[in-house]
Amino acid sequence: MVAHLEFYLEAAVAIVLVFAVCITLHEFGHFYVAKKCGVAVPVFAIGFGPKLCRFKRGGTEYSVRLFPLGGFVQMAGEAPQEAWFPVGQPVAFRVNEFGEIVALGDVKDLPDAEVGTVRKADLTDALEMTIQTAQGVRTYPVRPYARVMLNARSSVPIVEKHEQVVGKPLWQRAAIILAGPVMNLLLAGFLFSAVNTYTGVPTTTIGTVESHMPAQAAGLRVGDRIAQVDNQPIHSWGDLVNVVGRNGYRNGQPQPLHVVAVRNGVAQDVTVTPKMVDGTPIIGIDAQVSHNPVHTVPAGFSALGRDIALTIHGYVGLFVHHQFQTLSGPVGIAHVITQQLRFGFWNVVAVAGALSLGLGLFNLLPIPALDGGRLLFMVIELIRGRRVDPEKEGFVHFVGFALVMLFAVVITYRDVKHLF
Repeated sequence: MVAHLEFYLEAAVAIVLVFAVCITLHEFGHFYVAKKCGVAVPVFAIGFGPKLCRFKRGGTEYSVRLFPLGGFVQMAGEAPQEAWFPVGQPVAFRVNEFGEIVALGDVKDLPDAEVGTVRKADLTDALEMTIQTAQGVRTYPVRPYARVMLNARSSVPIVEKHEQVVGKPLWQRAAIILAGPVMNLLLAGFLFSAVNTYTGVPTTTIGTVESHMPAQAAGLRVGDRIAQVDNQPIHSWGDLVNVVGRNGYRNGQPQPLHVVAVRNGVAQDVTVTPKMVDGTPIIGIDAQVSHNPVHTVPAGFSALGRDIALTIHGYVGLFVHHQFQTLSGPVGIAHVITQQLRFGFWNVVAVAGALSLGLGLFNLLPIPALDGGRLLFMVIELIRGRRVDPEKEGFVHFVGFALVMLFAVVITYRDVKHLF
């Protein structure tokens, strides 16, 4: 019983860490590029909910929160700043000795402040608000970095347009959006490379030569590096397997293969005629396995490229052939993590890599509310020469978010049903 409890506790920790790392690094991608582009980033949070700890640096509040599944980054001007204060809404505000607004918020969050009704707000270009109070209607300048109270203890600044996302050129806004998925793909490549470094990857150097097989008869030895087969360069063990399988059998008969092997720095030309085993041409060698990052990192990113192609092909099947039964939501992914934990830590790392890859590519789909949906609006902006109205774009993203959440609920229900 205790062993079962320990395992499920480890599984819970693994699930939290996998989701938290993949999502937080996605948000870090947005954060890092936004900062480099000069966008103010008031908040970067790991987790959701109440803050467990926090500190401020460089105009950003960094916090760790109670629920560790993911994280978020808040960028100035991602949505119009005036959207916080719709016309006709009551607002509490404080002004300094120069008549500039220095704090805004709900009446309950700004005690002893002046209270009025918003008549007009321009917090993108002019940084001013027109407010009706008991003394009449007046337009106030808003001081840069005036605080907007989200609640009694939390606030974000109002910044000038050059520090807002909306104030940046199209290419910088696109770079900020792309940074999240790109970070996920890079993470996947590094995780695949880490797994390869632990397990090892086959090289083009011969590790074993089987007795009484064609390779031994041709004079190939352990330590030989296969450089070419039938004038085709061999860069990986997969290349060798493919060329032998393709050229080693034709018209019902094994075909001789011209092999160039490098031995002690000297090229050796040999001819090997494969032996047919269960319909497959075999020459009787196995690869030397390497744990050297020089070999394992390129193999990891090669696997990333292959898996990207397979995932894109899967998305085509998903939408063209309606293969929605292949999808898994958070519950299904958590179940896979739990199962792989039984086989060891590195299996969980491999799952984390696959999840990060999937998260990166999924976010690039041109669906409103996803990064790909935002990029789609930028393409429209590029074509028409002006930006889509932010309120209309925001509404489309809101509808898209609602549909994505509804779809997630359906997938989660199906995953739970399959578990029981």
